[in-house]
Amino acid sequence: MVIQRQIAIVGNGPSRNLYRPFRGDVCICNIPQLDIKYDYISIIDRKASDYVINNGLKFDKPILLTEKLHSEIQNQKKPTEMIATFKERLMNNAATAAYHFSQTYDVIWLFGCDALWSDNTISHQDTLIPRPLRRNDLHQVWRKYWQKVWDTGKTFVIVCPKDAETVNYGKNIIWNRSKI
Repeated sequence: MVIQRQIAIVGNGPSRNLYRPFRGDVCICNIPQLDIKYDYISIIDRKASDYVINNGLKFDKPILLTEKLHSEIQNQKKPTEMIATFKERLMNNAATAAYHFSQTYDVIWLFGCDALWSDNTISHQDTLIPRPLRRNDLHQVWRKYWQKVWDTGKTFVIVCPKDAETVNYGKNIIWNRSKI
């Protein structure tokens, strides 16, 4: 029996509360706000990295950055390890992390990625890092970038609320409806 390597990517959408302890690695997006065990932190935008640096936040796990962002902040004193990992930024954090981890994991679970089934682009990070009002079609823009992720052919499990209307992204996408 072949054991498949699995990783959960916990985004910042309202449904991130559906995450439950996971048998595999865990990557959380942006500044940790949930009390969960994780293996990686993914940050792809300057505002989030500046928040970590300016507030002296220290984490016991590495923060994975795009090569471009790592280059932009290389001369700043960092309170925690930040590694240039992502070669490409795919518009949003969860998509960027999923694309990267599809190179080394067989199954990628997605939590808190509400824009994959709805027009909801609210982010819990906005309580820490205020952002301008998002455009109404942002969920559609994000979905175009997700196509590159789906095209890797890996298995993706999108965890969504039980009443969510799903979208057919392809045969390698599995919808896992929460019981809550």
